[in-house]
Amino acid sequence: MKFTDIITERQRVLELRKKYQPLSDLKENIKRVKLRTDFKKSLNKEYEVSIICEYKPASPSLGEISQLTVGDVIPQFEEGGASAVSVLTEESFFKSNIDNLKLACKITRLPLLRKDFILDPYQIYEARAYGASAVLLMAGVYPDLGEGIELCNYLDLDALVECKTREEIEIAIKAGAEIIGVNNRDFNDFSIDLGRTEKLASFIPSNITLVSESGVKTPEDVKLLSQFGVNAILVGSSIMTSSNIHKKVKQLVNAGNSVISGDNPVTTGNFQV
Repeated sequence: MKFTDIITERQRVLELRKKYQPLSDLKENIKRVKLRTDFKKSLNKEYEVSIICEYKPASPSLGEISQLTVGDVIPQFEEGGASAVSVLTEESFFKSNIDNLKLACKITRLPLLRKDFILDPYQIYEARAYGASAVLLMAGVYPDLGEGIELCNYLDLDALVECKTREEIEIAIKAGAEIIGVNNRDFNDFSIDLGRTEKLASFIPSNITLVSESGVKTPEDVKLLSQFGVNAILVGSSIMTSSNIHKKVKQLVNAGNSVISGDNPVTTGNFQV
């Protein structure tokens, strides 16, 4: 299975969604959906690294991860101290759907990120209509990144722009990105390398919120990434597979809260400590 297979399938399902729920219906629904907590603001904490917990039932690399529902896990995310929640909404490979975002909106007041392969403005409207605070836009996937970010701004959504190269980071910055994510997963072979964040962090200005995505399993991983200047870390698989989600989240959050401890100063976001 290749990354292009995921995009092809996502495009197929997208066309079905457009027929099932026309854009005009989404725009009407948006009028009735209350704006949620600011996603970007929730990530930027002085001297702390925030944890974004992800609802992720399955993945192409691991297959089925968990049979737990959004209702099962989000209260545990909250109790553990998560700053925000990411909800995967892709059906075929991640075994979730947009209705899980709507359900999450009813369960928590934490800001919600719609995590998906966003290919079309329709999906941005859809995210807002179903209660998202932010959407993931992939720099190498979304057709016109500048227009996508502008639409997010118009709908009062934050855009987390995912980049995998220095060139994509430059494109994202020119497009107006205020939050940039670095995915530590290689989409060719699905391998993980936390060094991806280290390699790319220096190209991201300090006024832009930096999120490291994928591969975090332990408090030590959080502390390592904190040294590269990240503001937040998105964690999915290791939380969803944990036998005690609340405890796991709390451990990661505590690690993010203790980044200024120890003898060696580290940079966290815009702050030198």
